Amino acid sequence: MKRLKYRNAVRDAVFILVGCVVYAVGIALFLDPNGLTPAGVSGLAIVINHYLELWFGISGIETGTIIFIANIPIMALGIWKFGFKFFFTTIVATVMSSWFINLLEANVAPLSTDPLLCSILGGAFMSLGMGMIFRAGATTGGSDVIVRVLRTRFKHIKTGELFWAIDGVIIVLSAVAFRDIKVLLYAIITLAVQTFVIDTVLYGSDSATMVYIMSDCEDEIKRRILTELEAGVTLIKAEGAYTGKDKNVLLCVIKKQTFPKVKDLVAETDPTAFMIVTKATEIFGEGFKEHNADEI
Repeated sequence: MKRLKYRNAVRDAVFILVGCVVYAVGIALFLDPNGLTPAGVSGLAIVINHYLELWFGISGIETGTIIFIANIPIMALGIWKFGFKFFFTTIVATVMSSWFINLLEANVAPLSTDPLLCSILGGAFMSLGMGMIFRAGATTGGSDVIVRVLRTRFKHIKTGELFWAIDGVIIVLSAVAFRDIKVLLYAIITLAVQTFVIDTVLYGSDSATMVYIMSDCEDEIKRRILTELEAGVTLIKAEGAYTGKDKNVLLCVIKKQTFPKVKDLVAETDPTAFMIVTKATEIFGEGFKEHNADEI
C-alpha cells in the first residue's frame, strides 16, 4: 500500500512538472510574444500588462509575476472548497508554471510569428499542460480553480465547456484592449483548440460504436468476436414477435476503428444476419473511460 502511494505521488509530481513546462511553452513561445491573448488568468495578465503600460507607463513587469499575483484571491477560494492538499499541489503548479513562463520569455525566442499557427499551437500546448496537471489533482490556478469549483455543482458539464463559458469574458476584454478584431478571432480559435484538447486529455475519446446483432449463428459470431477481436459481448434475451421463438441478441460496444472488422466478421459468418449500428456517446468501464473521469 505504501509503495503504491509512493508510486502515485511520484507519478503526480512528474505530471505536474511536465505539465507546467508544456503550459509555459504555449504562453511564452507562442501566445504572449505575438500579442495573442489566451483566456483565463493568463489572458487577463496579458491584458493587465497592456493597460499598465498604456495608462500608467509601467512596463517591464513579467507576465508570470502578474499571473501569480492575480491567483492569490482565487487560491483562497480553492482552499476553502478543497482543503490544503489542493492548495499545496496547486500553489506548486502555479509557482512552477509562472517561473517557467518568465524563464522561457527571457531566454528563448518565439517559435513562430504566424498568428494563426501560434493561436492553434499555443492553445494546444496550454491545454495539454493543463490536462496533465488536472490529472495529477492540481490546477494552474486562475479559471482552472473556478472551473473545478463549478464542476462540483455541475457535473454534467464537461471541463472544456465550462472554460468556454468563463473565458469568453477575457476574450472580449482582450479584443477591447488591443482594439483589433483579429485578436478576438484568434482568441476564439485558441479557446476552441483548448476545449478540444483538454477534454480529450481528461476524458479520452468518446468515439465508440454500439452494435446489435441478430443471427441464427449467434454462437459462432459470439465466439469469433470474443477470440479474434478480444471484444466484449452481452447476450440480451429476446423473443421474435412474428415467430414467437426465443432468441439472443448480441450487444457489442467497440472502438470506432474496430467496427469494420466486426462488420466483416458477421458478414463472413452469416450474410443474412440483422445488424443495428449506432453511436455510443459515452462509455464507462474497462477499455473506455474511467468511472471517476467526470470528477476531474
